[in-house]
This record gives sequence, structure tokens and C-alpha cells, in this order.
Amino acid sequence: MSYSAMTNNIKCSKTKHVQGFGSLLGYLPFLLTILIGGGIIICYCVAISLKHVEPAFPYISDTGTFPPESCIFTLCLNCAAVVALAIFTLKYLHIIQYNRDASRRVRIVNKAALITGYVSAFGIMIVGAFQETNVLAVHVIGAMMAFVGGTVYMFLIASLGFMRDVNFAVDERKYAKARMIMAVVSLISFIIIVITASIANSMWEPSEKDSGALLWTSADKVSVAV
Repeated sequence: MSYSAMTNNIKCSKTKHVQGFGSLLGYLPFLLTILIGGGIIICYCVAISLKHVEPAFPYISDTGTFPPESCIFTLCLNCAAVVALAIFTLKYLHIIQYNRDASRRVRIVNKAALITGYVSAFGIMIVGAFQETNVLAVHVIGAMMAFVGGTVYMFLIASLGFMRDVNFAVDERKYAKARMIMAVVSLISFIIIVITASIANSMWEPSEKDSGALLWTSADKVSVAV
């Protein structure tokens, strides 16, 4: 076999390995969903079974406050944060790879998306590490970082899909509207969380765990997390 033929075979083999690895990376968002969604469900079930919370829409944080569910809560959120960091980084590099001569606007939006994504992932780590009954202020800061950073990231990524001077490996413009709708829903849910949480904190008593504001806040936290 000639040297050129051997070189071509090596290149083909590398290309197949890269493509195979790339297809595996496409499952990272599903893994992130499983870690967060599965973690919430498992912590809820454990907390209910041990009577640590009431069954009717408790706060997500309440289901991860006491051991052993707090251990599961921390583990799942830390793993989710690592996966989220990988997703944000790969998306950033993907935009750079296919837009080496992109306009300044595209570069700014792409970098801003990376930064807000990192803020969101770090916020997820903080929420998992500092339970609300231990360090409430830090827990709330982490939750704000996760929710706000994640929502802003969704808007920025959706906006890239509307830019005509952005190239993608696969045409993502058909997903831009769906992403923008999800970002708007997330923003509305976050605003409702702030309003209902304020009402619940000002009016809530230990004997009123089924209050309407508390239930709305709990439901909206789940929707924003999803």
C-alpha cells in the first residue's frame, strides 16, 4: 500500500471517529434533562416518603434540604452543572467553527451566550451545595444566577438563529422561533416566581402550606427548571 493511500485511510478513520464522537455529544442535552428532571423526581419521592415535605407542590429546594435527599440533590445538580458547562462550551465553539469571518455582532452575542451560560451552570452548583436551610442567602443567589442566566442564554441562542449572517453545521433557523417561545415562557414563569414568592413570603404561615401563592411559586419553579 502506498504512503498516500495509508494517509487517506488514516484521515478517513479519524473522520469517522470524530463524527461518531460528535453524534454522542448530541445526547448531552438529553443527559442534562435526565439529571435535573430525574433528580427533582427522586428527591421529591424520597422527601415525601420520609415526610420531610408536604405532597402538594413543595418548593424544589425543600425536597433537597434534609438527608438523604439532600445528598441526591447535590449530586444531581453538580453533575448537571458539569454537563451544562460542556453544552455551553461546545455550542460556543460550534458557532466559532462555522463563522470564522463572522460580524462583530455575532461574535459579541456568541461570547455573551457563553458567559451567561457559565453563570447559569455555576448558579446550579451553588444551589446544590448550599441548601436553603443552611445558607439561605447564598442558595437564593445561586437560584437567581441559574434562572436568570439560563433565560438570558436562551434568548441569545435564539437570536443567533434569526441572524442571516450566521452559519450552522445544520440549519438551525427552523428552531429559532421555538427557542424564542421557550425563552419567553421561561421569562414569564420567572416573573411569576418573583411575584408569587414575594406574596407567599409575606403572608405564608407554617400551617398554610397549601396557600395559592405558594403553590403557584412551586409550580413555576418546576416549569423554569424544565
